[in-house]
Amino acid sequence: MEKPTLLSSAGSDELLSPVVIHAAMYKQIQTILSIAYLACLILPGGVVAADEKKPHAVLVVGTLHYSPELTMPVFSREWERFGFRTTVVMGAGNPEKKIENVLPGIEILKEADVAIFFMRFLKLPDEEWQPIEDYLKSGKPVIGLRTANHSFKYDKGHPRFHWNDGFGRRALGTPYIVHQGGTTAIKVVPKHRSHPIMTHVTKTEWVSPGTLYLTRLEGGCIPLVTGTGKGKARLLEKGFGPIQVNESEADIVAWAWENEWGGKVFGTSLGHPGDFAEEAFTRMLVNSVCWAVDRPLPGADVRVSTWQIERADKNKK
Repeated sequence: MEKPTLLSSAGSDELLSPVVIHAAMYKQIQTILSIAYLACLILPGGVVAADEKKPHAVLVVGTLHYSPELTMPVFSREWERFGFRTTVVMGAGNPEKKIENVLPGIEILKEADVAIFFMRFLKLPDEEWQPIEDYLKSGKPVIGLRTANHSFKYDKGHPRFHWNDGFGRRALGTPYIVHQGGTTAIKVVPKHRSHPIMTHVTKTEWVSPGTLYLTRLEGGCIPLVTGTGKGKARLLEKGFGPIQVNESEADIVAWAWENEWGGKVFGTSLGHPGDFAEEAFTRMLVNSVCWAVDRPLPGADVRVSTWQIERADKNKK
């Protein structure tokens, strides 16, 4: 059975050095991560006791779309720098084309204090689905990036067909609707700048290289950041009813919520590799995990790392 990717849990107070990650580096990164996992296995007693007291963040990578296989392992090191243990669950190959060993090691979720999901259109077997359902129903925090609100694509008639929309709607606050084209103009919502996730996010406007995703947020969601994007005007007939998409649309791209199981939620349709070059976004991610497990937030004088990471999949937005 394939093993989950484990990164170092030792942590560091040093700012991570800026780095440019190209698609050609992907196999090298995978090799390094595998070596790191083996090193952890041969250490006496595994992870040291001091690290076991740190909150455990599990990052679940279940797509190659928008290249989270590059961004999530790198960002896991940033969370370690702020006092977390991290595990990256990531199988070999394209998870969207697999129906077994899709997320090897996903059972580690039972040990997680917070889970970060970056998945898309998966058809997990029962034994890989169950740890996710168990985690959600435990009421622990959930963070979803970019495509996480359409994490599953079970066939009609499958017992988990309802989770295709249900994971986004019930776990994260919105199902997938549609996306626009081009870039997205980002604005922070002034009313909610005092929310913990927005702590010391000083920039109020920037441009995301990713397309705008439209939402249908559940009641109680707190809008933190909005975006405006352009695309083709079109009429869509969705399962919940028809929707007219205009050439120019504005929507909420980051929000906080509490789901039906009592879990804290940070959901965002940001997560394009280019977003990791923006300190406002990476600070929101660091803040969201600290907020989720009630840890102190980084101070204004504490820098948060950014990276120049090129998208590896199809080189499109």
